[in-house]
Amino acid sequence: MTTAQRQLLTVIAESLLEQRLIDDVKRLGAKGYSVGHVRGEGATGRAALDFAGPSVRLESVVTDEVAERIFELLRTDYFPHYAVVAWVAPVRVARPDRF
Repeated sequence: MTTAQRQLLTVIAESLLEQRLIDDVKRLGAKGYSVGHVRGEGATGRAALDFAGPSVRLESVVTDEVAERIFELLRTDYFPHYAVVAWVAPVRVARPDRF
């Protein structure tokens, strides 16, 4: 089976940011995404905005270039203002043209 290297981008954010995140990752080159609702606890404790609903986890398999563009936007427009964390992990995909 032929595979190609891509990046699995994961963003955990306040639920009120869901549509904005979707619009931004698509605009920056992601061809698709998945969104789920999550709960949890991190370095700063439990989410303080539970009244707005559980946090969202947005995942997208993207190229290195798209991951860099999204991380730059997160760094400048999201991290300073919102409860957002993000990471990338290398993945191997079949049908790389879909990503």
